[in-house]
Amino acid sequence: MDEIKKLAVLFTGVLIIGIVVWMVSRVPGASGYNSLPKQSSIHPLSPEPEAKQLSPVEPRVSAQPGARQNIRDSIAWRKTEPVEPAERPVISGAIPFNGNPNAIFVGAAQKILPAVVSIENIRKTSSTFDLLHPFLKRDGENDEEQILPPGSGSGIVITANGYILTNNHVIEDAKELRVKLYDKREFEAKLVGTDPTTDIAVIRIEAENLPAAYIGDSDSVQIGEWVMAVGNPLNFTSTVTAGIVSALGRNINIIDGSRYRYKIENFIQTDAVINPGNSGGALVNLSGEVVGINTAIATRSGYYQGYGFSIPINLAQKVSEDLINDGYVRRAILGVSIDQVSDRVAKAVGLPKPIGALIQGVNGNSPAQKAGLQQGDIVLAVNGSEVVSVNDLQIKIAQNRPGDVVAVVIWRDGKKWEVDVELGEAPASEQLETETPVETKEPEEKEFENFGLTVRELTKEEQARYDITEGLIVEKLVPNSPADRAGIYRLDVILQIDDMPVKSLEEFNTITRESSSGDFVKFQLKIRGGTGTRMVFIEVP
Repeated sequence: MDEIKKLAVLFTGVLIIGIVVWMVSRVPGASGYNSLPKQSSIHPLSPEPEAKQLSPVEPRVSAQPGARQNIRDSIAWRKTEPVEPAERPVISGAIPFNGNPNAIFVGAAQKILPAVVSIENIRKTSSTFDLLHPFLKRDGENDEEQILPPGSGSGIVITANGYILTNNHVIEDAKELRVKLYDKREFEAKLVGTDPTTDIAVIRIEAENLPAAYIGDSDSVQIGEWVMAVGNPLNFTSTVTAGIVSALGRNINIIDGSRYRYKIENFIQTDAVINPGNSGGALVNLSGEVVGINTAIATRSGYYQGYGFSIPINLAQKVSEDLINDGYVRRAILGVSIDQVSDRVAKAVGLPKPIGALIQGVNGNSPAQKAGLQQGDIVLAVNGSEVVSVNDLQIKIAQNRPGDVVAVVIWRDGKKWEVDVELGEAPASEQLETETPVETKEPEEKEFENFGLTVRELTKEEQARYDITEGLIVEKLVPNSPADRAGIYRLDVILQIDDMPVKSLEEFNTITRESSSGDFVKFQLKIRGGTGTRMVFIEVP
């Protein structure tokens, strides 16, 4: 009985404690946890929004309209919200900072590759390897005339019916030309025409519906923009490399100026990897448009060392059109001889900075003479486009056709002048006649130490050779002297000093002795091998 009472008391106590704990738990804030909400306020969580499918950034011009493009890496490139950019020029080789550059390069490569071909040239020649064109691979050399193994180069299909643009040195001295297309088909090619003065040639194969290259605008190319070199280096067909435009307007003297009077060199420099076999291939922007023809490399080893050079496509296109339509190049000319504007020349004529091209001589009855241009004028612009160098002026004129009228801005007497010039046509023959030296008895000579040169009067034989009756010849020249730095060379003929004719050593001394330190003395010189004259300015020490 007592045990039953004890159990009842224990049960009652446990019950009371349970009731108390339950009541305390119902008081808000009585514990460290919030109370559950009423059932009516509970709602299911919203489903996760469907992940947005990211797409690669499209290239500026799509490689193939409507073609599928794939991202070939595993990086999830996220597109940020667009920010209003400041006004800036459009650069064809620019990569969006928030985009995937992979798709741009792939698109450009897909666009150009089908239009780049391999060219094999089987030569019959006795010439040795031409180091001035190290792109072209030639296996074996022998002084005896022989059939050489094929030289490998590249070319660009420019029309659907088989016209192919390449370098002159790729097809030079060809016994047979073979072309292999991107799709592996092979054809024999025929020569359409060449222009050694620009190192451009056109060949043709009998084919239709070929994938022609898209042609860009080399005038819009800017230093620092991305470009791609496409060709067949070292017999590796259809090779693509990338780099940037390193410089513009390069003159690297690969065209023989002693043979071709109107040679033009105005190369685009790039660090895209190019090697033997790339010659004649394409330099393209990131839109897959051809902006240059790969032509030369600067190298000590014969292979890539970081410096490649391409002919601007605007010039190459004009030349190729002439070759296709006329069989030769109709070269527009001003009829002047020109030189660089140095800092010394700019100061002497009052030009704010050294820019443009100095007219050293004006040919008789030339377009320049008819328009009133004179020796000493500095050409600053052509058709509103600034002239930055001799090469730049050459290419600006060469891109026109004979008979075109161009607006030329010049610097004369401390002012800018504008004149319209109707361009003439260069002679069909580009060859220059070479002169045979004539032995003469050396007359008395005199040294002028302040200029750093020694001069003497002309002999009768020299007067007959140069077709002049007066002047002094430079017999000796001190290295790094004022005359040397100004651009005078040994055997130059001095015709005038400060616009006064010079007939004797005494006259030379009389004209120059009044010059003071810091003065600029103008020398007019006879152009060797030509009929014109050129000017230099010597700063008196």
